[in-house]
Parts: sequence; structure tokens; C-alpha cells
Amino acid sequence: MYTSFLNDLSSILDSSAICCHANMAHYTSFKAGGHADILLFISDEQQLQTSLALLKSYHFPYMIIGNGTNLLVKDTGYPGILIRFSNENIAPAINDTIIEAHAGTSLSTLSQSAASAGLGGLEFLSGIPGTIGGAIYMNAGAYGGEIKDVLSHVQVLQPNGSKTTLPAENLGFSYRTSLFQSNSNIILRAAFQTTFASPASIYNKMNSFNALRREKQPLDYPSAGSTFKRPPGHYAGQLIEQCGLKGRGVGGAKVSEKHAGFIINYNRATAQDILDTIDMVSRAVLKTFDIQLEPEVQILG
Repeated sequence: MYTSFLNDLSSILDSSAICCHANMAHYTSFKAGGHADILLFISDEQQLQTSLALLKSYHFPYMIIGNGTNLLVKDTGYPGILIRFSNENIAPAINDTIIEAHAGTSLSTLSQSAASAGLGGLEFLSGIPGTIGGAIYMNAGAYGGEIKDVLSHVQVLQPNGSKTTLPAENLGFSYRTSLFQSNSNIILRAAFQTTFASPASIYNKMNSFNALRREKQPLDYPSAGSTFKRPPGHYAGQLIEQCGLKGRGVGGAKVSEKHAGFIINYNRATAQDILDTIDMVSRAVLKTFDIQLEPEVQILG
């Protein structure tokens, strides 16, 4: 099915950047799930544009993913091509209080670069796993901060192959939502507005946030972070805990005893174990509180 496509692709990407029958348990933070037909690792915008043009000529389904920290691929796999940026450690560019980086740059690299330059405002990002592109896609946030609060503008690749720059206020941000979830634009780069601050004060904030994460979150087990979005006026973890679901689950997946908002892979869980646990939790909260929880995790397959 893919033979001709792979032959053509070999003129664009090195063989090391092409993974056929990719086990997505190796590329997602849940450490569970099925295979993708092909996983591509893209290192620059030219590779992306050329690869996408080729993909579209073959009409294969495809999707851009981040670091897989908010992703679960069903055990049956993804029948298509997944694309992942491989430039997560490229240093951001700094101009006065604006810091700009590739979509594939990790949030850790972004926040550390800002801190070392004495640029504050991005401290809340320091412990969030994943990439800039993925964080913008879902308007990621923690400890009172969200991407929308610090984003200045993004450069995107449009479906027609042209690039354009969009200001943050035009991106339809709301809680864990952006316009990128309903259009086909691909985030290439992003610029963030910061403020000057002493590196010591910035690192103190980052250390405090990271200490809270270690204290409150089950970081010793694979997970996708908060499994559910926060329902209006409530906290998902509190509702789940009040249902008595801590430690409950299906197969190798369960609700964390440390934080009920997290479903963890504690014993070689399958994707179906995780999905069944999500369903069990959703049903219990709906029955008890008449509140429908919405998964924050993106499910493919």
C-alpha cells in the first residue's frame, strides 16, 4: 500500500526519520496503545511542506502530533501517517521581551531558556510535558496560567501551502480549546510575550511549581496528565474522589490514589484498559452528580 509513497519519501527524509508500523506505546506518555502505519520525524519546515505535498498527492490520512503527552492510540492502531517534529531541543530566539521558538520545541526548553535570560511569565510551563505546538493546540495551562495568557502570535502553514502569521487574540482560545482543533492550519512557530525579572525569582517560582507537582501528582507512573477537563464550577479530581474511585480501574489502568484526576498505567495497561477506566469514571460521575466529564486526552484510532 505504501511502497511507492515510501520510495518517493526517501528523497525527502532519511530512513532514520521514517518509522513503519510504529508502536505508539513507545511515543506516548501513557506507554500504551497500538501501532501507526507510519510515523515521520520532521526536523524543519521545508521537510514538512514537501512531505505534506507528497502525502496529499497520495490521499493518505495523516495527523500532526506533539510529544504524545496528551494522546492515546487505540489498540487497533492508527490507519495512516503520524507526523512528529524532532526539533524539540532547538534553542528559542530572544528579542527584548519576546521569545520565539519552533512548534516542536519542548515547553521545558522554552521555560528554561526564558528563565536563564531573565524573562518571566512562563514559569507555569516548566513542568508541563509536551511541545509548544501541542500546548497551543489545547491551550494548555497549570497553576493559574494558560498559553493564551502569554502567547503573542503564531506562524502557521495553511492547507494551500502558504504561511501566515496570526495574533493570539484570533485563535479562539477558551479552556483547553483553540481554533486549531477545528481547522487544518499547522502551527510552525510561536512567539511569547514575557517580562523582565531576576533569574533567581523566576527559578524560585519554577521550583515551587515543580515541587507541587511532585507532591500532588503521580509522576512515577505513565499517564497523560489530567485525564478529564474541568467541568464548570467543579474539579474533576474532586468529583471522582467523592465517587470513591481512587485505586479503581480496569486491567492495568486505574485512578491514581495520589490524585483522582489522573488515570495511570500501573501494570502494562492496554489502551482499552485505559478507555474502559475512563468510561467507568465518566459513568460514575454522571450517575452521582449528573455531570458529564469530557476527556482531555486525545484519542486516535
